Amino acid sequence: MIITYPISDNFGNEYLIRIEDCQNLPDEIMKELGNIKILDITLERISGEQYTNSGILSKISTFIAGVLLDNENAMLYFYCDDVHDVKRRDMEITPQKFRSDLFSAMFIRYVKAKSLKDIVDTTITAYADRDIYIHIIARRRHKKQVDAIRSSIENLSHK
Repeated sequence: MIITYPISDNFGNEYLIRIEDCQNLPDEIMKELGNIKILDITLERISGEQYTNSGILSKISTFIAGVLLDNENAMLYFYCDDVHDVKRRDMEITPQKFRSDLFSAMFIRYVKAKSLKDIVDTTITAYADRDIYIHIIARRRHKKQVDAIRSSIENLSHK
């Protein structure tokens, strides 16, 4: 499955959300998942240099949540980009940390507004030559599988 969804505003900012089946998971995670799919989310800025406004963030949240809610046996996997810089007011934090905090804030706002008590965002911080932030959004009943993914990622980061 591959889903793409373009979003733009009136200021020349264009974004593309891409959601696809995650194909490169270690065997031990695949065994743990059973019939649960991991959907990898990629958010790319296509054009524009303005700050991303709250209207665009809301559209992004709504689309991503819709994909999860439409797929009962799915989890969403979001790797916070560690290659491209991003405009941010606090230059003391890394672009990855900024994206992670923003992603968490978007999630919290959305689930509160929609009263979605069954959906949980798990943030995983791994360490390599830089901090890496990954989010897994899943239903509470998939906690065992989320914990297996977290453990695998954390173990890899300590090697």
